[in-house]
Amino acid sequence: MMDTDTDFRDILRNEGRFAPSNALIDKLLMYSEEIRLKPGGVLIGYGQTDTNIYIVKEGIIQLLYFKGEKEVTFGFAFPGTFMCSPQSVYMNHPSVMQIESCRIASSVLRISKADFFSLMKQSHEFSLWMFDIAMGQFYTSELKMIQINGSAEDRYRNLLKFRPDIASAISANRMASYLNVTPSWLCKIRKKLLYE
Repeated sequence: MMDTDTDFRDILRNEGRFAPSNALIDKLLMYSEEIRLKPGGVLIGYGQTDTNIYIVKEGIIQLLYFKGEKEVTFGFAFPGTFMCSPQSVYMNHPSVMQIESCRIASSVLRISKADFFSLMKQSHEFSLWMFDIAMGQFYTSELKMIQINGSAEDRYRNLLKFRPDIASAISANRMASYLNVTPSWLCKIRKKLLYE
């Protein structure tokens, strides 16, 4: 079993609305392997088939995809977040997203698809927990559409208000991509807010 601290167990327990038992968390952690990522280190690359399930342990992870020639920041994962390449896990297809560490070092726990689905078959509690996690991620995606909405300035203000940790962990180019503005437009917005 991997050695993990009480704080991380609490983060896992509080990731959703369903509170798993200590025994279930211990069982999940028994199947996991910790992977450390350097700043900007790639966990899953574009076009790579990776059927593992990951949980962020430390740092901030970003999810990116290409829209034509333009790289777009889709979202971020924080400690306690479960993530994977849905294309790979569900259909065994190459990932259409890249998953990588932000400007700070990160660590994730890796669980094989076989072990993950074995836990689902063994434990009704685990299945309920994972359903809750999935619903929480759908909720967060919908909330993002509401919070990161409006004018470019509104989106930037909301990012600072609701997720200041993201603003300090990513480059200006990635932030502009996430807000769907050009880097020069983001620079103008930042300057304007400095003088308010």
